[in-house]
Amino acid sequence: MLQDAGYCSVWLVQYSGRMKLYLDNSFLNRPFDDPLVGMNKDEGSVLFHLMRLAKEGKVQLVRSAMIEVENTASPMAARKSFVQSVMHLADTYQNLNDSIVRRAQSLVQAYRLQPLDAVHIASAEAAQVDFFITCDYTVLKRYQGTLPIVAPLQFTQHYTYCISC
Repeated sequence: MLQDAGYCSVWLVQYSGRMKLYLDNSFLNRPFDDPLVGMNKDEGSVLFHLMRLAKEGKVQLVRSAMIEVENTASPMAARKSFVQSVMHLADTYQNLNDSIVRRAQSLVQAYRLQPLDAVHIASAEAAQVDFFITCDYTVLKRYQGTLPIVAPLQFTQHYTYCISC
């Protein structure tokens, strides 16, 4: 699904190492959504492909305190376990700190984001990720900052595996 490329045509960013990705909980839980509805099945397939790339060391996943907090609150054991298994593939952990909280507050004000979404974005910024991938279309619509926030299929179409091999 993702294809090799040495650059990212839309952002014109050259990658010299593994691409660093932040996957928010809406995307991490996509495989549990009804596959007959909309793009759920295809978006879930993107997640499984990214998991394979992470296992192969071709992408770097970031887990965060916010992902853990949100996942812990999930009432569904299968979802919790699955998200934990994906996050075990993460090389980087972004803890929550005062700077992230302040940045999240400014994101809420600037883009009318939900506080949890703003903390995810602020965490991704602090981790200096290359892409934030989400299935939350409200976030995609509202956020107008500098962090590349994309939907899973948008990532595969416009930001094809932008890592130099």
